Amino acid sequence: METTKDLFNFLDQAEKYFEDGSIKKAQKIVRDVNNQIKKIDKIPNKLRHKFNSALAQSRYYDDVSSFAANPKRNELIDAIQDLVNNPSESPKKQANIIHDIQTKWQLLDLSSRPAGRDQWKSFNELTNKAWEPCKEFFDELKEKKIQNAVKRKNLILQIDKFIQENSSNWPDAKFLIKFMNNIFNQWKKYAPVLDKDLKKLKDAYFEAKKPISKEIDRQEKIVIKAKEVLISKVDLIDDEDNDICIKKFNDLKQQWKQTGSAGRRHDNKLWEKFNKSADRFFAAKKEDIEKDLKALEILNNDLEAGLKNPIELRAASESLVNINKTKELFTFIKKVDKHQENLNKQANLEKVVSYKDLYNVFLGKKSSEQINIPKSIIDALNLADKKTDKEKLLYNCVKLELIAGIDSLKKDINIRQTVQLEMLADKFNKGETNKKAITDNLLTNFFKNLSPADAGTNEAKLWNRISKSLDELSDDLF
Repeated sequence: METTKDLFNFLDQAEKYFEDGSIKKAQKIVRDVNNQIKKIDKIPNKLRHKFNSALAQSRYYDDVSSFAANPKRNELIDAIQDLVNNPSESPKKQANIIHDIQTKWQLLDLSSRPAGRDQWKSFNELTNKAWEPCKEFFDELKEKKIQNAVKRKNLILQIDKFIQENSSNWPDAKFLIKFMNNIFNQWKKYAPVLDKDLKKLKDAYFEAKKPISKEIDRQEKIVIKAKEVLISKVDLIDDEDNDICIKKFNDLKQQWKQTGSAGRRHDNKLWEKFNKSADRFFAAKKEDIEKDLKALEILNNDLEAGLKNPIELRAASESLVNINKTKELFTFIKKVDKHQENLNKQANLEKVVSYKDLYNVFLGKKSSEQINIPKSIIDALNLADKKTDKEKLLYNCVKLELIAGIDSLKKDINIRQTVQLEMLADKFNKGETNKKAITDNLLTNFFKNLSPADAGTNEAKLWNRISKSLDELSDDLF
């Protein structure tokens, strides 16, 4: 039995709970203290006053709770009354509505003071009346359960028939599992059944499928043995060439796929063991790959520093056989190709500059040794006793413009048309089509028909037009 000191402490705790808003906890302590006080003959006045204060506070919160909850309970009573007066056309829907109203009533009892006697009596009587139209629904549900039981019995008969037809020559485990899964999916559909039928049907179902389960287990054991043999074969692979080891493992993997299923319990474990046996090959392969990646990194550095030309870089990359289909090598080759393209462009630009400098060499402003030009053109620059033929100079200029895809001056339209006809005839006669060869030939003819003494403003203008054509032909001069 608690002492008065203990009861004082309990009431202090209740007071603290009231202050914190933990009303239910405080009220429970007050009820416990009330039960203890009833057992005490003489109660100290101080304790009595403290208890009466706590009891008054507890009742106050009950009143507040009832004040808030009672209107809600009255709303639920009105709702159930309305359902009695206007029942749903669907008994199932009516049952669901009643269940929902009862749930809300119970939640109010949990969160506030329980309903008064009159409220509860009214609610209970109306609820019983509301359930009456649902009798038809429950009868219908019972009939449905009986029908489900019949359908489940038919499924058991299907299993028995399947066993009789196949037990002398069983299909493979995969087919048996598919058959049983199909039966089980239908079994789940035919639910619920009556409680009295549930256990009987369940036992009959498990008994019926035993022969099939036994056969599946037998076949799976055969597969387990076959897979264990394949695992042992992986363990025996020990070739010096790691790629051969991996090839042998991949061949065994193909055999693994053809062995069938060892069942859910075993398949994953066996597969894990099978792969683990081959980890050593792939660990060695990984080392080789990392080595090649390191070598590729060095080649990348050589590329960026310009220490090796594209031909050397491509030759070196071909030896990196362990990464020959990787993204890293593909990216590297693209960079090498880009570098080669840039070198080609640079060489073309330098070539064009050399071609464009021909006129300065011709005028003696630059040495022929400073440019990289075909000898035939240089020889044309140095021809003695040349006479200037302005028509041929213009012809060579216009033809270069045509080849470069540049428009000529309007005044040169006639000669341009003549050149176009000649070029068309050459095409049909399978004449020279190489742009570099044609360009070199036209430049040679240009300087063969120009005397340094006659190189004036008009000739300089023609050369400017030729220079623009050379810019457009830069990719064809390399």
